[in-house]
Amino acid sequence: MMTMNPRWPVERPPALSVPHAFHAGWMVVKRACLAWLLLLAMAVPSHAELVIDIREAGIKRLPIALPPFVEVGGGGGQMGQQLVSVITSDLERSGLFRAIDPRAFMQDSASLWQSGPDYRVWRQLNAEAIVSGAVQQSGDELTASFYLYDTFQGKLIGKGKRFTTPLKDMRRLAHRISDEIYSRLTGESGYFSSRIAFIAQRGRHKWLAMMDQDGANRVDLTRENNHLVLTPRFSPNGENLFYISYETDQPRIFRWMIYQGKRFQQGEYPGLNSAPSWSPDGRHMAMTLTKDGNAEIYVKDLMSNALRRLTFNSGIDTSPSWSPDGRQIVFNSDRAGSPQLYVMNADGGNVRRITYDGRYNSAPAWSPRGDLVAFVKGGEGHFRIAVTDPNGNQTRTLTNSWMDESPTWSPNGRVVLFSRQAGDMTRLYTIDLTGHNEQAVPNGDNLGGSDPSWSPLIR
Repeated sequence: MMTMNPRWPVERPPALSVPHAFHAGWMVVKRACLAWLLLLAMAVPSHAELVIDIREAGIKRLPIALPPFVEVGGGGGQMGQQLVSVITSDLERSGLFRAIDPRAFMQDSASLWQSGPDYRVWRQLNAEAIVSGAVQQSGDELTASFYLYDTFQGKLIGKGKRFTTPLKDMRRLAHRISDEIYSRLTGESGYFSSRIAFIAQRGRHKWLAMMDQDGANRVDLTRENNHLVLTPRFSPNGENLFYISYETDQPRIFRWMIYQGKRFQQGEYPGLNSAPSWSPDGRHMAMTLTKDGNAEIYVKDLMSNALRRLTFNSGIDTSPSWSPDGRQIVFNSDRAGSPQLYVMNADGGNVRRITYDGRYNSAPAWSPRGDLVAFVKGGEGHFRIAVTDPNGNQTRTLTNSWMDESPTWSPNGRVVLFSRQAGDMTRLYTIDLTGHNEQAVPNGDNLGGSDPSWSPLIR
């Protein structure tokens, strides 16, 4: 096994200090403390009356007011504004929220933070929820606190919360607050504190890269060499990546330990080594090998290196993806004459075909919620992103383009990320599982992007 030293490791994000609730203690808000304590005592459970039903397709966006956070201890006002700008962008990109124009606000941030909402004026704006927050810098540390209010019920939604992080991680702190707001108003976990690994491209040069889910903080991992790289896949804890590299002139699976800055080749088998997929417990890797002459799916124990073959037929079996409980694997096979999706038990037994509509269905990705499989559905010269349940029922096509590929799920199983070819450029897009709210993912520098993998939440 070969070990190589990458240029540098990716810095591990420090754990955010997250008390479950807080009582304001800063001098500037002293006057408001007693009122808050009363409000906190009245705090309602997370699932208050104001809840978005995200099962609906094309739902009406919830109007939410997001005033700049008050900067405690002074400051030029930019930090509180920057924090809210990231939160606003997160929530609006989800397609579930509509941020009210700040120019219409009739209560300023300081008054909102110190005295609580004047519900009457916020109702006039039809704001159904309000976020009130404060941020304080202490040396190299940043602390942000916030409350979420239901305007029409006139009460808190959940408890106040405080996060502390190094100053340089302000965007991450903002994503964490976005997750809290999303969770309290939808009843599901958010997905903003996550990353995307993908293949960046400029001209003919492709390299492995990673960025936040909103396209910020891109890190180029293999840009200094010209070896072809493909199909990054995040581990279940988000700390490792599998990917394919041709740096040994053969397609081989490599493992990148992101925060240790270490990478190594994950095995050496004759022929094609491709399509790596982590098991949900992170202990096994499913992949496609041709070492026995035909493309078959194997599972490797990552501790013992024991290898087990799962499929046995003359067709091409590839693209395995595990169910969230680790009991089943969906994969792609042309054993019936055209590429179709199949599901088997994790030991290779009980193989059954689940797609019959059309002559091309490939690249399956099992949702983290377990209820859907996203895949590429071909037909009439187009390749679109579709979803179906694990039995192949209730298939829905989500996109309508010429060449959409490589679906991968958000950590909460709500959004599908994929790559789209348009002309000579391939870019990344997201779409809600209902088929609404299609959005391009910015990745900076006008780069192309393909083969995405969406990480779990990074806490």
